[in-house]
Amino acid sequence: MMRLIAIEWYKLRTHRFFWWGMGLFLVLLSVLLWTFGKIPLPGGGPKAEDAADAGLAMMLLPRTFEEAGFYRLPLIWQNATFWASFFKFIPAFLLLFFVSSEFEYRTYRQNIIDGLSVGQFFLSKVFTLVLFSVLSTIVVGITIVVLAYANNDMADANLWAESSFLIGYFMETFFILCMALFLGFLTKKSVITIVILIMYYYVVEQFLGYWLSEPGEAFFDYLPTRPSRGLVPEPISRILDFFGQQEAPSLNWHMWWVSLAYSLVFLFSSYFLIRKRDL
Repeated sequence: MMRLIAIEWYKLRTHRFFWWGMGLFLVLLSVLLWTFGKIPLPGGGPKAEDAADAGLAMMLLPRTFEEAGFYRLPLIWQNATFWASFFKFIPAFLLLFFVSSEFEYRTYRQNIIDGLSVGQFFLSKVFTLVLFSVLSTIVVGITIVVLAYANNDMADANLWAESSFLIGYFMETFFILCMALFLGFLTKKSVITIVILIMYYYVVEQFLGYWLSEPGEAFFDYLPTRPSRGLVPEPISRILDFFGQQEAPSLNWHMWWVSLAYSLVFLFSSYFLIRKRDL
């Protein structure tokens, strides 16, 4: 196993595209989360200095997401991981690039000639998949911790309360990478796979859900990508409910296990696919 990890890590660390991709992920994520709090809220109140009555100024609606508590602990864990999930396709595209490169340049054949079995070749791709999932989760976690320290009085806050949403983010990323790996083995072409992945995720499954069942029925919730989407609920409705003071929901562990089951299905399907086909 360590030999497989060493071989795969050598391929990654010597490839400039890997570092550019992870760097892009870090920059885009940081820019989004650091600036999101400045976005004006729809229906936000006027500036305090524009209020004639100082007492009224204390009752004004928040003007930005930051004032509405976007960075406040423990809510920041749900808020940040939800928006970070939109960048999960960056590690998925990186994985597809490296998988398709194996077929395009026939390096997988050289690996087999050098003594790797098909199963070992597959495990090396699983290592890459897990590595991308872990690295992206670490980047998100560190970003959230920095934002939390910058915007909260840590003496009065529990930093790790509701940090389970980070586990939800990991599973959401892990799932989409497993799906991407299967599609990559199926098509062997990164561009084609990216188109299929995006179209299915945002178009095909939405159409299937509304066509095969009424909105809200259980069938829609158990289509392949739906459980992973439900791991981190959207926080906008809670943030905009200025006076309702809704509590942040907890991580949906039921959907976490369903997402894991789907991930394993994609992994086993990928393995049987390369066992049956002449790669």
